[in-house]
Amino acid sequence: MKQMLFKEWAAVWVEEKRKYVKESTYANYVVVLDNHLIMRLGEYKVCDITKEIVQNMIIEMRDRGRRDKRGGLSDKTVKDIIAILKMCLRDYGRNDGWIYGKNALKYPLNCNAAQIRIMDDDMYRKMLSAINREHDFEAMGYALSLYTGMRIGEICALQWKDIDLEKKIIYVSKTLQRIYLKEGNRGVTKIIIGAPKSKSAIREIPIAKALESFLESSVSSGEYYILSGTAKYIEPRLYRQHFMDFLCRNKLDYMRFHDLRHTFATRCIERGGDYKTVSCILGHSSVNMTLNRYVHPQLEQKRKCVDLV
Repeated sequence: MKQMLFKEWAAVWVEEKRKYVKESTYANYVVVLDNHLIMRLGEYKVCDITKEIVQNMIIEMRDRGRRDKRGGLSDKTVKDIIAILKMCLRDYGRNDGWIYGKNALKYPLNCNAAQIRIMDDDMYRKMLSAINREHDFEAMGYALSLYTGMRIGEICALQWKDIDLEKKIIYVSKTLQRIYLKEGNRGVTKIIIGAPKSKSAIREIPIAKALESFLESSVSSGEYYILSGTAKYIEPRLYRQHFMDFLCRNKLDYMRFHDLRHTFATRCIERGGDYKTVSCILGHSSVNMTLNRYVHPQLEQKRKCVDLV
C-alpha cells in the first residue's frame, strides 16, 4: 500500500464508512476528523503515528483542546476522539498493541470535570412542584425525564402515537438530533429523526402512576410532538435553553438537563430497583454502564453504609 498521509487516508476512510453506518454516526466521524484529528495528525504518514505522538495529543486535548481556546476537552470527548482514531488506523492495517488495547494509552485525571448534579429529596420536590405549576407541554418533558430517565433526543422525538395510555407504556424507537455534514468545502447542519444509538435503546417503558395523570390531561393528536403539542418538533439545543429558563423562572438550582436522567437512575436504585431493570429502562447495552455512569450514592446512603460496620 502507498504510504499515505493521515489526512489522505482519513478522507478515503470516512467516505468508505459512510456506506455502512447511520447518517448521524458518519456526521460524528466527519466532525471529529475535521475539528480534531486532521489538524493534529494530518501531515503525518499513517505508519509514522506512534503511541507517543497520540499520548502527547491526549494531554494537549485535555489541557487546551477546545477550538475556542477556552480550555480542554472532557474525558469522554477525548476518549471518543481516540476511539475513532484507532478505528481509522486499524482499517489502514496498523496492528500495534496500543491500537488494540495492549500497552494502553493513559488519560490524565481531570480535576475540572463537570459535576453531575443528583437532586436530593428537597430539590426533587421543588422541581416537581414547579413542573406541576407550569403544567404545559414543555414541563411534561421534564416530568418524562424524571420519571423515565429518557434522553433529551428521545423526548424531543416522542409523539403521542408512541404513548399507549391504556397499556400504560411509552414506546421509545427514535431520537432527534442536529448533525453536521459537509457539502463540498461547506459545512451544513440538519435535523434528523432516526433510530436510537443502539438496539438496547429501542425499548418499552412503563408509565409511572405519578406521570400518568399528567399525560392524560394533555393528550393530543397522534402525530403531534409531546413537547410542542403540534406537528412541529423542538430540537434538543433549544429545549436545553428552555430548561435553563425554567430553572431561572422557578428559582431552582442550576443543573444540566441530563442530570434529570442521572437523578432518575440513582433514585430507582436507592429505592430498591434492581440494576438490570434500571439498565433496561435507561436503554443501556450493559449493567456496567448503568453502574459506572448513572448510579451515584447520596450522602445519606453513605452514612447508612458506614453505620453497618
